[in-house]
Amino acid sequence: MKSFFFGRQRHQLQRNLLRWCAVATILPIISACGSGAFGLKTPPPRCPEVLLLKHANSVTYFKPGPGRDITDVLATAAIVDFRGECEYNRKRTKVNIVLNVEFDVRRGPADRTKATDFRYFVAIPKFHPAPQGKSIFPMRAQFRGNQTRLNLLDEVRLEIPMPPFPKVDDYTIYMGIQLTPQQLEYNRLHANRTLRR
Repeated sequence: MKSFFFGRQRHQLQRNLLRWCAVATILPIISACGSGAFGLKTPPPRCPEVLLLKHANSVTYFKPGPGRDITDVLATAAIVDFRGECEYNRKRTKVNIVLNVEFDVRRGPADRTKATDFRYFVAIPKFHPAPQGKSIFPMRAQFRGNQTRLNLLDEVRLEIPMPPFPKVDDYTIYMGIQLTPQQLEYNRLHANRTLRR
């Protein structure tokens, strides 16, 4: 099977204010962004939905050791926004999606390197367990001078093969930060503590 991932483009910007997404259990971003009718009598299917996984929307890195206090934080990275658009080919046998992802990366008090590396994933369970079902993309934030916060933008292009009259819900796309089991557990515990406050 041909991989549905075929390209990405990275940008780095600095902004004073970011718009944070309110994340529920899963957050639908792309809904109906179809293209023209291509001469067919019926309109094209809607775009596949893109969902941000609740506990995989951020990561916190700590310096080596047992400490998990704010003073032990090396860096945090979070997906704060994403948007996309899609277009079906003339025969509607595939859909091309352009997905733009925005990250907020912050230096922690324990950082001395002024650089943070993290990874995020885009996955379509429909293709699991084939390798084409998930791609992981590396990101690097390089802080300069006294910078403590960076805004990163990344662009991913997807090409998804479709059968005639597809069930678009079968091609839902999931996205999140690639986490270790320990990082995922930290996110869950941190979310629970926030809810109890």
